[in-house]
Amino acid sequence: MKRQSLNEAWRVKACELHVGADELERVLLDNDGWLAADLPCDVRMPLIREGIIEEPLTANHCFDSVWVERKSWWFRKSFRVDEADLANACVAELVLESLDCEADLFLNGRRLGHHRSAFYPFSRDVKAWLRAGDNELVVRLTTGSELHSEADVAKLKNTIGMEGFNGRGDAGRIMLRKPQYVFGWDWGPRLASCGIMGDATLRFHRLAAIRSVAVDTRVEGSDGCVAVTVEADQFHSYATREARFEIGLYDGETLIETMIAEAPLASGLNYIRLDGRITQVKLWWPSGMGEQQLYAVRVAMIVEDERAEHPPVAFGVRTIRLNQERIDGGAERRFAIEINGVALYGKGANWIPPDSIYARVDVAAYEKLLGEAAQANFNLIRVWGGGRYEPDCFYELCDRMGLLVWQNFMFACAAYPDRLAWFRSEVEREMDYQTRRLRNHASLALWCGSNENHWAFDEWWTGEKQAEYFGGAYCYNYIAPAVVRRNCPHIPYWNSSPYGGAHPNGSEAGDRHHWFECTMNEEMGKRIAPEEYDQLSGKFISEYGYIGPPGLASIRQYFGPHEPDRTSAIWDNHTNVHEKKTVPAGIAKHYADPKKLDLEGYLHYAGLTQGLMLQYSLEAIRRKEDCSGSLFWMYNDCWGEVGWSIVDYYRRRKIAYYFVKRAFAPVRFILREAGGEVEVTGCNDTAAEVELRVEYGYQSFDGTVKNADTAVVVLKPFSRCEALRFPKGAFDHPAGVRYVLPLSTEIADPAWLRTNTYREMRLTMPKLKLAPVSTEGKQWTVEVSTDVFAHAVHFDFGLVNEAVPSDNYFDLLPGQRKIVTIDGLDPLSRAHVSVRSGLER
Repeated sequence: MKRQSLNEAWRVKACELHVGADELERVLLDNDGWLAADLPCDVRMPLIREGIIEEPLTANHCFDSVWVERKSWWFRKSFRVDEADLANACVAELVLESLDCEADLFLNGRRLGHHRSAFYPFSRDVKAWLRAGDNELVVRLTTGSELHSEADVAKLKNTIGMEGFNGRGDAGRIMLRKPQYVFGWDWGPRLASCGIMGDATLRFHRLAAIRSVAVDTRVEGSDGCVAVTVEADQFHSYATREARFEIGLYDGETLIETMIAEAPLASGLNYIRLDGRITQVKLWWPSGMGEQQLYAVRVAMIVEDERAEHPPVAFGVRTIRLNQERIDGGAERRFAIEINGVALYGKGANWIPPDSIYARVDVAAYEKLLGEAAQANFNLIRVWGGGRYEPDCFYELCDRMGLLVWQNFMFACAAYPDRLAWFRSEVEREMDYQTRRLRNHASLALWCGSNENHWAFDEWWTGEKQAEYFGGAYCYNYIAPAVVRRNCPHIPYWNSSPYGGAHPNGSEAGDRHHWFECTMNEEMGKRIAPEEYDQLSGKFISEYGYIGPPGLASIRQYFGPHEPDRTSAIWDNHTNVHEKKTVPAGIAKHYADPKKLDLEGYLHYAGLTQGLMLQYSLEAIRRKEDCSGSLFWMYNDCWGEVGWSIVDYYRRRKIAYYFVKRAFAPVRFILREAGGEVEVTGCNDTAAEVELRVEYGYQSFDGTVKNADTAVVVLKPFSRCEALRFPKGAFDHPAGVRYVLPLSTEIADPAWLRTNTYREMRLTMPKLKLAPVSTEGKQWTVEVSTDVFAHAVHFDFGLVNEAVPSDNYFDLLPGQRKIVTIDGLDPLSRAHVSVRSGLER
């Protein structure tokens, strides 16, 4: 196969929406208004570059380009085809990876057809319409929302979530197979996408093509068995052709085994399976549980002395199972992902597209975001169902970093029109393409039908809101499980999230979204009380969260030329619509009167409160032995906002990032009061047994009173259980702390029992010391120490805002010392670094 890229040197222009596909000639004759563009391209990208619109994610400029939805957008591309390529090819395929959303395509004036999904490629043999020399490809696109009337969505109108928030939402989204969030969500603006969102290529085939390679693995003793199935397309309409297949198994660049097969290829599709073996196989494990060993398959097909090679396929040898066994023989059931026979405790968060203009997210952005997730001790990412199926690089990075992927199909918070035959057909094509594309990834852990729709069938869309039928249920209950079974039977399928048991959001089985009991509770006191999470009893918590702001540098960035102002329309627009005064109420409960704080103080204490709420809740969930995972909402952002994330849109860590990182530490102690005693849960997510000598007891915040003992604690591999128990004692609660201090602090951090809010604790200002330990390039290792209990100890980098410490906003017990590494500091910058207590505001 010869591949010719068509990504560069496009031109794009806007026409009135009524200018349809039948007016191609008139559009091309008008030479005015064409803007240069390369792919991937959302139409707003050249508009921003040329200064026609302001960056929509700054200030309130998201409202300035709503007119984009009221236009048709025409892309044109001139390209040359070599005469020899055309003469030698049996098939010349035009492939456009993602057209968002309603597209008409033309080649040299000939209409190729209409495409109506951003979730699978347009692909067609266009040899008959290509010319040797100059050719022109034209694509007419719209956002799609203009195609569907009120009558189209009338039967489902009352089921469509995220409507009416500050101009956000569109009932017509349910008719469109494109990212749903672009019409606005509680955490993002309305910026309806339109464009060519992936690569465009021309692929010349002469005799046959390798369409796909599927790799299935299993473990037999110490060996890995690898089954490779090659899908080959032979283009002769009625004759067979002789073919030879050469398949190599590789560990890096080392060839492990070569498999050879010779076969006559029938006309059309052929499936050739070869079996290989990897002796002394190294298993692939999620992050923290073991190594991420990846092997590769390289496939070559020789037909009549012509050789075609498929790109290498990376794979890991691992087994995966969804354990739903009864708990202790009772009515409740587990919901645990098992990897290589070991139950995973899922640690992570929900993922949304990292930009409201998703076409401009590059590989570097994915590397940064997923790298930060791995450093925060994640082992699981849930790709939420209102976004997109992420590009190949996302899953390749997850393979390498050991981040399992819970992959939703793209349906969220609405009933969908699956009564329509065309809609069911589009959904099946989408699911077939995506399951085939992603099936070989070691990181792929679970396919999931929808986000919250089964829950809504049970609780939300009832009475007057009840749809005429359970719209969309056929997609999740029939199409999806059949497609998953056909294309990747080794990956578990789950109908929705949440789902399981008699009620989809119950606590007895399946996964749970824990919203209305805490953060979205009508009662403010329950929203801001971390102890409420101790009452939780779900088997896997796949959504819940708490809102907090980004840092001042990011706020200044999205305010643009305007001075940040908490009373302004910009602040209001860039604050989550579910905030509902929760952030200031949380500050008031735990730290200070928010009305008396300047902006920096407000951001500081709001960030600490978000960190407190997330760390406490994640530890409350983790200590419950019957619960198998916690995924908070949400990890990242699509624009700058006071919102759910712990890494903001500009890919800066928020204060809460460090609290989550500590809550997810591979070895962690969690303290709770139980019947007048302090119960210590020990968590060990690693494959090695951990033996620790710990100091435990009570000491006053000023360090003058101490009542402590020592013990040896043994934590078995992959375990969560009670490790220690000691009397709470009749000590002064607001003046001191019950704690566990590992004497080998490089293995685990100290932990302490929360008995009061920080406002109620009688804390004194610590004398913090910062001492250099070592330097290596731009990495600086320091020791931080304190005389008394120090809360939220953090670094002040002066003007060096982008320095990244390994830990930050941490607590120190009296006399404790802590080693921290700081990346991004040159020798001159180090002189400006200081360390501060969280009380210094």
